[in-house]
Amino acid sequence: MLRLRVLSALVGIPIMLGAIYLGGPWYTFFLLLVVNLGMREYEALMKSKGSRLPALIGYLGASALIILLFLQEFNLVFPLIMLIFTLLFLTQLALFDKVNFWESAMLFWGIIYLGGLCGYMMLLRLQPQGTVYTYLLFIAVWSHDTLAYFIGIKWGRRKLAPSISPNKSVEGALGGAIGTVILAVAVSLLAPQLTAGLNWLKAAFLGLGIAVFAQLGDLMESALKRQFQVKDSGTLIPGHGGILDRFDSLMLAAPFVYYFFLFIELF
Repeated sequence: MLRLRVLSALVGIPIMLGAIYLGGPWYTFFLLLVVNLGMREYEALMKSKGSRLPALIGYLGASALIILLFLQEFNLVFPLIMLIFTLLFLTQLALFDKVNFWESAMLFWGIIYLGGLCGYMMLLRLQPQGTVYTYLLFIAVWSHDTLAYFIGIKWGRRKLAPSISPNKSVEGALGGAIGTVILAVAVSLLAPQLTAGLNWLKAAFLGLGIAVFAQLGDLMESALKRQFQVKDSGTLIPGHGGILDRFDSLMLAAPFVYYFFLFIELF
């Protein structure tokens, strides 16, 4: 398992870092790939519980959110959300005898979960220092997840959330958070250009926030899998599971990093 995780990382990380560096259509295509593969896994989870709602609205809605953000048509985002809601409602009426309202609600949630949260990765990259900000997000989250995983395996004793994810430990979560803070502070002191010129205190807060939201994102996806009674969201990435398993921490940490730099510039 560990060997597969390492091999997948060696293949996947350069692709992701390259997409971030290139930006523009390349990064947009990368996010669209993540969103649609994630929606495919999400659709499979819904179908495992008997959902018969056509998932086309999910694919189109989540993709449209990413595209509008790439085009910086921010004034069209809310109308798009209302259009998605309306289409789901009309589909619900048309298939009233076959589809339950929970299916429409869950698909709408999936669109916001994938298109909305991944959309913050697009917003982050669009900033003047977006390349640095996005690298910070990805590298810090990867560092957190790696530290939490290995520290949890070695020293984990107390369960963090046993009813949601019995394998996660308090020691792993604390080790991941402390390690992420130390990494952020060290980079801010040794290579300030890589942390957008943050002082050590702001870098520490950034590292802590990323760790907290990365852990919450992991727990949120674990709760989703627990509800649908599956171990992994998919099998696309050897050693890691599916797209949702790999990007869950990033999706919730991305809004925090975006708003962190947004508010930092005001002070």
